[in-house]
Amino acid sequence: MGIVPKVILFVALVPLSCATELPSVPIPNLYSTNYWGVVTGARQGNELSNARIAAASRVPCTAYAFDITITEFADNGEKLATLTLFNIPKKPGSLTKFKVDYRTLYCGTDSIGCTFTTLSNKLPWGTYKPVIGSGTQLMIQSFDEVSGEIKGTANIRMIPDQVQDAAAPNPLSFKNIKFLTKLKYSNGTYVK
Repeated sequence: MGIVPKVILFVALVPLSCATELPSVPIPNLYSTNYWGVVTGARQGNELSNARIAAASRVPCTAYAFDITITEFADNGEKLATLTLFNIPKKPGSLTKFKVDYRTLYCGTDSIGCTFTTLSNKLPWGTYKPVIGSGTQLMIQSFDEVSGEIKGTANIRMIPDQVQDAAAPNPLSFKNIKFLTKLKYSNGTYVK
């Protein structure tokens, strides 16, 4: 009878040892084909979640402007939200001319656009547009025309453009955003 309990215990443990763990989705590396650089700051008073940054010349304004995308990720690699700044001039300077409708931006102007969109049910769902005023500012501290490297800071206040969740914040604020990134090449990659 002493053998039977040991056999039952062995049989009970076999399925547990054969179970395979689901692979987790890795968060993009600091230097990947989609993101390059470092970005820090706070959204609604909380540190950005696993934030990654990308920058690319703005089409059709490639000689004049670029766009920056800051994407937040959950710990498992799921995309949570994206903050995008559009039509940023390729030069150092302070920018406070935000347009509510980023689709009507024109090459050669110092007006920039901005959107924030939640991408996950882990955050209250909504799309936001900038509040025009002193609480919304982007500073490009340096822009290197040779390497495409960009350094800057931002503080942005936003209001809902389209919200389908009563818990979505109004207004939404980003504070003390600091970033270092560089422009992607035309083939969509970065130099490491």
